[in-house]
Amino acid sequence: MDTRKVQVTGKSTYIVTIPKKWAVKSKLKSGSQLSILYAEDGSLIIKPPGFKEGKKTKKIKVDKKLEHLKRDIIGLYIVGDHQTIEIQGTGMSREFREQIKDICNRLVGFELVESNETTLIIQNYLDSDEFTIEKGIKRMSSIIYLMLDELFQAFEDNDRSICKDIIKRDDDIDRMFILVSKQYVNRMNLKKASKNDNLSLIEAFYYRLAGSNIERIGDHITKIALHYEYTDMHPEVLDSLKELCNELQKIFMDSVESLRESDNELANEVLENGEEFDSRLVIAGNLQAEDSIEIIIDSFSRIKDYASNIAEHAIDLSQL
Repeated sequence: MDTRKVQVTGKSTYIVTIPKKWAVKSKLKSGSQLSILYAEDGSLIIKPPGFKEGKKTKKIKVDKKLEHLKRDIIGLYIVGDHQTIEIQGTGMSREFREQIKDICNRLVGFELVESNETTLIIQNYLDSDEFTIEKGIKRMSSIIYLMLDELFQAFEDNDRSICKDIIKRDDDIDRMFILVSKQYVNRMNLKKASKNDNLSLIEAFYYRLAGSNIERIGDHITKIALHYEYTDMHPEVLDSLKELCNELQKIFMDSVESLRESDNELANEVLENGEEFDSRLVIAGNLQAEDSIEIIIDSFSRIKDYASNIAEHAIDLSQL
C-alpha cells in the first residue's frame, strides 16, 4: 500500500499526489478528468477516465431441474455481477427455452439474445446508475395505488373485467421488487454504489424491508381480485368493500410518505388509523353475504398490517 502526505496550498486547497505506476497504467495526462466517489466508510474511490468494470461471464450446464435453473438465474440477477450468462446443454426443448425467456422478461435489463437446442445466452443491459432504490420504491408504490384504485372501481361498478388488469399489474410489482433487491445488494458493495443513490446504508436497509412489504401487498390485492372475479356480492357488501378499499389506499400511501420523509408523526397516525380500520373490518365481516368474503377481509387485514410495518420502519428512520 502506498502512502502520501497531504499538502495545503492557499487556505483551503488540499493536494495529494497519485502513484506514477497507476497514472501510467491508466494513461493519464495533463487535464485528465478523474471520477471521485465518496464511500460511506470515509474512503474515496478514484476512477480514471473511461473506466469500465470488466465484463464477466457465467457458464451454467443444464444438469438440474428447470425450476432450479430459473431460481439460479434470479439469484445471479440479484447477487451476481455478470454481463453474460451462458446456459449449455443438449436437447433444450422449445418449451424449455420459452420458460427461460419468460424469466428474462421478468428481470429488468436481462434479455435472451441467443436461443437454440444447445445454447442459451442471456445478456445484461441494465445500467445500475440509472436506477436507485428510492425510484424503485416510488414506482412500486404508484402501481399499488393504481391497483387499489382499480379495485375500488371494480367494487363501485360491480365490474369483474377490471380484475384481469389488476392481476397483470402484480407482475410489474414483482419485477420492481427484484430490481430493488439487486440495487440493495449493490449498495452493500461500497465500490459499486450508484452515483445517483443518496441513501445511507441504514436507509437502504429499511427501504429494502419496505419493498418486501409492498410486494406482499401486491400479492394480496391480486388475491382479492382473483376471489372477487368469481364471486357474486350484494350491493351493500360491495359498498362496504369499496369504502374499506378507499381507506386502505390512504393508509398505504401515508405509510410510504412517512417512510420517504422519515415522518414520525405521520407514521404514528398511520398506525392509529390502522387500529380504526381493524374495527371496520370486523363490521364488514359480519355482513350477510351470499358468498363468503372472509378471504377478502383477511387480505384487507394483511395489507393494513404490511402498511403498518412500513410506518414502523419510518419511525425507526426518524430516530437517526
